[in-house]
Amino acid sequence: MAYFGFKDLSSLSNIDLSIYRYVTQNSDKVVYMRVRDIAQNAHVSSSSVMRFIHKIVFNSFPEFKAYIKNDNLTMKPEQPKFTYINESNIPKDIASKLMISANAVFESDNIAMLGMGDFAFLAEYAARRMASLGFNTTPVTDPFYPLLAKLRNTTNNIIFCFSVTGETAELIELINEFVNDEDVKIVCITSNGNSTIAKMSRYVLNYFEKTHHLSNNYDMSSQIPVMYIIERLDHILENMLEQ
Repeated sequence: MAYFGFKDLSSLSNIDLSIYRYVTQNSDKVVYMRVRDIAQNAHVSSSSVMRFIHKIVFNSFPEFKAYIKNDNLTMKPEQPKFTYINESNIPKDIASKLMISANAVFESDNIAMLGMGDFAFLAEYAARRMASLGFNTTPVTDPFYPLLAKLRNTTNNIIFCFSVTGETAELIELINEFVNDEDVKIVCITSNGNSTIAKMSRYVLNYFEKTHHLSNNYDMSSQIPVMYIIERLDHILENMLEQ
């Protein structure tokens, strides 16, 4: 895209193009330079700089610098604000909750990560990370998965349920068989600490995040707080394994 509103770049000589490239790549510095400073840095003469300024239709060097200064102010890109997650997304007691959950995982023989819909990939992600640490972990993203049959005659089991609302009907039905089973601990990761699944769980790792849906009802809510919980839990487990 042409700078200074000048579009006929083909009319510029090689010397002009050298000045053009230097000015466009260093516009924040050029506004404080003299003609001879630009000439020295562009490796041309001062007269070449002035000819270039007149060729791109500026009457004087001050007018040229004023244009650049104003253009920098109006065209300066907005600095990105990285505010995807902060203290407002995570409860103050999350550290103790994570430690309790990590101890439960550490003592378990079998771990199931349950997630449906948008949470399916998070269940798989969490399962893969825990498996990398050496834990027997299975992701369950199928609401008809025979989890009861898989865990029958086993002990020291832990089930993680991922649900934004904590009201996912398929998950409720799937874990209902284990609510009163002493050999199974249920951990819920949800944004609703008062949900049905949270009440069915022994431990609740909750977070705070506004839900965001498109007009077609697709859920675009941020899952970064969930990723934070998963990775913090893995970090605690890794430290436990190293001790």
